[in-house]
Amino acid sequence: MKNRTLGSVLIVAGTTIGAGMLAMPLAAAGVGFTGIVCLLVGLWMLMSYTSLLLVEVYQHNPPDMGLGSIAKKYLGPIGQIVTGLSMLLLMYALTTAYIGGAGVLISDSLSSWWNIQISTESAIILFTVIGGTVVCIGTHSVDFINRLLFTAKIIFLVIMLAVMMPHVESVNLASMPVEKGMLLAAVPVIFTSFGFHGSVPSLVNYMNGDVRKLRLIFITGSAIPLIAYILWQIATLGSIPSSTFLGILAQEAGLNGLLTAIRDVVATPRVNIAVSLFMDLALATSFLGVALGLFDYLADLFKRSNHFFGRMQTTLLTFLPPLLAALFFSSFVQALTYAAVALSVLALIIPALLTMRVRATEKPTDKPHYQVKGGSAVLGVVLLCGIAVIVIQFAIVAGFLPNVG
Repeated sequence: MKNRTLGSVLIVAGTTIGAGMLAMPLAAAGVGFTGIVCLLVGLWMLMSYTSLLLVEVYQHNPPDMGLGSIAKKYLGPIGQIVTGLSMLLLMYALTTAYIGGAGVLISDSLSSWWNIQISTESAIILFTVIGGTVVCIGTHSVDFINRLLFTAKIIFLVIMLAVMMPHVESVNLASMPVEKGMLLAAVPVIFTSFGFHGSVPSLVNYMNGDVRKLRLIFITGSAIPLIAYILWQIATLGSIPSSTFLGILAQEAGLNGLLTAIRDVVATPRVNIAVSLFMDLALATSFLGVALGLFDYLADLFKRSNHFFGRMQTTLLTFLPPLLAALFFSSFVQALTYAAVALSVLALIIPALLTMRVRATEKPTDKPHYQVKGGSAVLGVVLLCGIAVIVIQFAIVAGFLPNVG
């Protein structure tokens, strides 16, 4: 793979493998290893399929055309508004969460490692300025920085797996708890763990719409997280009894409870360091991928030029709202509860509707034409899956299903 192709694969994988992966075993606790692997493979196939639908749509449009503009072209003003609101809710909420989380991590790390005291607010501003500069320079800079961070992240992931795999017991993997409602409750957690679609327009533009390379990028880039997730499930579910997981959920101990259970099993400080550094790097790479997608979307939405002053204006639009939210309205991060709703619209419903309209309106051309396998029936199933994820998420918010995220 050439440099751009490899870099794009790592952007997809880096955006997808986030700190949320650490909470995934809690979602799997009441389902069992076999059930969660089936769910992982199924949702990976669904999400990679819809990314290919967007590739099919883009071949009929300029590669630098934003998703909002494409939605307006094929779905009208209402489609553009729905796409825009979903994109903004998802991207701004994620960016706010990453900025706020990075501020806390930077402040704590400087204090504990170098005895440098810096307020969380100052750390938030520092991270936003540095991250915003990288994104403002362009996809090339995000590509380069992301390669370095992704490589380090994989190293610490390997360390985490290496210290836990010797403690795996087959009896733990063979257990089938399947607690009431847990299978459905796990869907939004796993679903959002494959959510890289906000970066698709940026990568299409970066690769100049090369269909063959884009197919390779999205399938390979999303398959890397799938493998990492399955290995992580083996390490955690195999080394920690299901009764311990269910106790963590019952006590609502969350990630802290999981980390305590890991420490009890492994009994080594190395795993604490590896987990901490992995979380830092996972947050940074996820931030770069999401912020890049938001930047390009806003540039297209407000028709900002690609020159210095235009990019500076887009940078302010991209980072000022989440920065203010992270500094003064921390409760805004609660919007992450609805991230699966926004993502289901962007990653499932919109790609299916766009593909339907493209196939109905675009006339065949003499040049080779790429069409994803699956007719109207398959696209209908994708739409139903999007609606189902929305229903499940609202059921969790309403308390009808347990919240394991």
